[in-house]
Amino acid sequence: MCFGAMRVSQLENDRDYICDLLIQINRMSKRSVRNSRGKLEIRLQPTILRRKRKAVKEFEGSERENEVSKRRQEFENQACWDPGSQESNTQSENCYSVPSTTMSASTSSSSKQMPDGQRTPSDMLPSLTFSQFRGLTCILTPEAHNKRDSPLPHFSWADPQEVWELMVQKDSVYPRDPKLLCRHPGLQARMRAILLDWLIEVCEVYRLHRESFYLAQDFIDRYLANQQNVPKQQLQLLGITALFVAAKIEEIYPPKLSEFAYVTDGACTETEILEKELVLLKTLNWDLTPMTINSWLNIYLQLADDPSSTRGDDFLVPDYSGHIFVQVAQLMDLCILDVGCLQFPYSVVAASALCHVTSENLATSVSGLKKNELAPCVQWMVPFAKAVKENGEAQLKFFHQVTLDDMHNIQTHSVNLQLLEKAQALQVEAMMSVQASPQSEYGALTPPQSSEKESSDFSSPL
Repeated sequence: MCFGAMRVSQLENDRDYICDLLIQINRMSKRSVRNSRGKLEIRLQPTILRRKRKAVKEFEGSERENEVSKRRQEFENQACWDPGSQESNTQSENCYSVPSTTMSASTSSSSKQMPDGQRTPSDMLPSLTFSQFRGLTCILTPEAHNKRDSPLPHFSWADPQEVWELMVQKDSVYPRDPKLLCRHPGLQARMRAILLDWLIEVCEVYRLHRESFYLAQDFIDRYLANQQNVPKQQLQLLGITALFVAAKIEEIYPPKLSEFAYVTDGACTETEILEKELVLLKTLNWDLTPMTINSWLNIYLQLADDPSSTRGDDFLVPDYSGHIFVQVAQLMDLCILDVGCLQFPYSVVAASALCHVTSENLATSVSGLKKNELAPCVQWMVPFAKAVKENGEAQLKFFHQVTLDDMHNIQTHSVNLQLLEKAQALQVEAMMSVQASPQSEYGALTPPQSSEKESSDFSSPL
């Protein structure tokens, strides 16, 4: 028994010793692993720091290179468009290079489409990318042959002569073709008149401004001048699409797309209008800011209201008689229905209409045009002025939820196709009387007798 008890106690002591030994071994292994890990981190720390420094230097270097290249590009753009230095002129030829095939194609197409050597805004600039286009400092620059004396007053924010020349130049960079119907055998001048007359009615129904109608008219005529063989079935779609684009540009709250499709009585769907919109914008090359006849009339009447030109910045606030504006606008609405109106610049058409309603001296003073420059358009407009005078003066219409100051700017249906036919009949009679009048041996027309003379000055005080 004693031997057995001693044996058991010895085994228990051996077990305790083995357990303590295992615990110590485990602690030693953990300590060695910790020490080896720390030594490894100490050994790798310089390598990690080196790599971090290298990555930071590479990132800072790339940022510096981007900033330098950006500044260099800005400097090159400024140098290319500096009109004062000769070196910039030579550099500008190489700033935005365009393939010769593209340039020749665009030049040939513009020469075929635009009459009398006129150019569009897209022809005046190369085919630039958007990033290159943002570097341009000026789109239009006045040319010497378009220079006219500026009747504008002094502005604190711009040079009035430069502003005037830029406005005048838009008559040449947005050209119109009076023979545009020759490109479309399926269309007639009366179809264009019917379309514009219908658009005037739509503008009055939705209380759209006159500028919206005249923008749409300009888009239609320039589209037809750049296209060929447009079928007559597409004419209404073209008209409502042009008015849709013009309303989005001019109106604060334009009608919805569904409303434009509704007025066509099912002839044009919303999808067709959206598709035609893309075609129209691409054909016009996104040149959507012409100086319309209505814009010129607003400026002329604003100048006529204050001939002393001392208003300065207050010139931008309209301050003229709405009654006179409506009378001149009625004559312009009738003339624009006739395709022959496109043979004259918009500024000349507005000045000629003002000449018939007020006086020749006033028209020349506010337009900067000479009498011989106005004479052809004034003479062409005589039958239309007679038809308007016989029909009666237009009256200012009142619209619900339209302020009194803005009432005259709403497009109204004050002319119709019957009035146009009457004016065209008077035009034919005038042409026949000129051909039948006796001529001298030098070919000059014999002046009419005093009793046969008729005054074409429909003067009414401003």
